[in-house]
Amino acid sequence: MKKQRTVAKYTGYALILMALIAGFSLGYAFPKIYNTNQLELAQNNLFENLELYKFMLFEILLIIILDIAVSWTIYLYFKNDNRKIALYSFIFRIIYTFTFFVATYFLAQNIGQESNSTVIENFKSFEFIWSIGLIIFGIHLLIVGLLMKLHKLIPRILWYLTIIAGASYILVHILKTTFPQLTELTDTLNNILALPMALGELGLAVWLIVKGGKIENKETPILSKHHDI
Repeated sequence: MKKQRTVAKYTGYALILMALIAGFSLGYAFPKIYNTNQLELAQNNLFENLELYKFMLFEILLIIILDIAVSWTIYLYFKNDNRKIALYSFIFRIIYTFTFFVATYFLAQNIGQESNSTVIENFKSFEFIWSIGLIIFGIHLLIVGLLMKLHKLIPRILWYLTIIAGASYILVHILKTTFPQLTELTDTLNNILALPMALGELGLAVWLIVKGGKIENKETPILSKHHDI
């Protein structure tokens, strides 16, 4: 039980740390440098914010490392509930992480790049490949939601949120990669589903930190009574 508790806390803290890092690197730094409404200034924005851009890449690398670790610890935590399904969750998250790494390669290619059109193409390649990765990540979340249900001790609302988050990622990024002409609809859906997408893993993270690995043995009082007799 002690090992399970350690795995739970590590996974929870790692998930929250990733969310915080992603909030700065991909939520603040990336749109500050790459503004789709000012594509003609893409290379100039990159040059003027080069140190921020390099720091963003460093933070993305940290996210990738944490993602690899979390892929394994989620498997370790849920393997006793269903080893086969837990293995699927590991495989899909590793595939997602690799896809994210490949996408990030195009961001790294922008350092020292003087052609505005090439900078834009690299940004677009990053977004497209990452969107494909987020479809895979959505499948991972659906599997994790099922594992949370099988775990029994996790509140129903949390695995509901995780399943909704997984379905939301899949829907939004299939639209984004397959129907680029529906940008307005995709952006609207993304804004509507942003909260459940964020709460999916964060709800699990908080639960793992607070209660994960603390097994409640409801049979203990009965056993004690029988022992006294």
